[in-house]
Amino acid sequence: MSMNLLELTTQMCLEVGIAAPTQVASSQDPQIQQVFALLNRFGRDLSRHFVWQELDKEHLVTTQTLVTTGDVTEGSAVISNIPDTTGLTTDWGADFLGAVPFSMIVSVGPNTVTLNQAATATGVGIPINFGQVNYPLPSDWLRQIEGTEWDRTNRWPLNGPKSAQEWQNFKSGIVYAGPRLRFRIAGNTIQLNPPPSANALLSMEYVSSHWVTALDGTTKDRFTLDTDTPVFDESLMVEGLKMRWNKAKGFAYDEKSYMDLLSMCQAQNKSAPTLSLAQGNASVLLSTANVQDGNFPGA
Repeated sequence: MSMNLLELTTQMCLEVGIAAPTQVASSQDPQIQQVFALLNRFGRDLSRHFVWQELDKEHLVTTQTLVTTGDVTEGSAVISNIPDTTGLTTDWGADFLGAVPFSMIVSVGPNTVTLNQAATATGVGIPINFGQVNYPLPSDWLRQIEGTEWDRTNRWPLNGPKSAQEWQNFKSGIVYAGPRLRFRIAGNTIQLNPPPSANALLSMEYVSSHWVTALDGTTKDRFTLDTDTPVFDESLMVEGLKMRWNKAKGFAYDEKSYMDLLSMCQAQNKSAPTLSLAQGNASVLLSTANVQDGNFPGA
């Protein structure tokens, strides 16, 4: 089992020749408070340095839609006489006869919804298709792992992540629809384009910011108790803390020893694929390289 906060701090203090504490998180000793702050900062920085297997998480999203009816008026952004608006938020878009593409909800009332774009036609009791297009990121999201984003329902990789320029091109250009979902990460949400169908299962992997584990098994993004443990190698934590403490004090520090240990821990953290220098052969299996989007002709 890895060393906890108190044990890591004690080990570091013994190695640099200062008095070891009896407590860390609640210590009133300025020197131990500095060590505590340096250790939390070091752990957060280390989380960003590499895709550690302990922090590699999977996130699943099930898309949501609502098919209902309502009244719209040309030149007005309000949809009225909706039987039920429960569940609708500003993360949802709307589509109906006369809707401007990619109209988004800006406010929700008991039986009304206001959009960010006015309708181009009038209709009473017409079908209204609402769809959630922005989905919140996990609370422990640090960064995405590129190339892991899939539409599992349709067995297609998601198209993205898209830049802000590409996103506006899709939303504002002449051609804005296609068989595959596009996505980008913005506003702490996963944004989809075009609005997805109901109950599509989307998946992706990400790096978690929760590098600390409490005694009860819950995770968090910093030490708060002396009994908390990091997911990282204890020798790496001590060596990194020593380097940062010496640097903060203006003392000489051995960065090479830390970097050598960091490289070793990264290499041993998880397995890596075997790379070949020989010319590769084309895959004989079905893949996105040899199967078109959509159905086969005549199927």
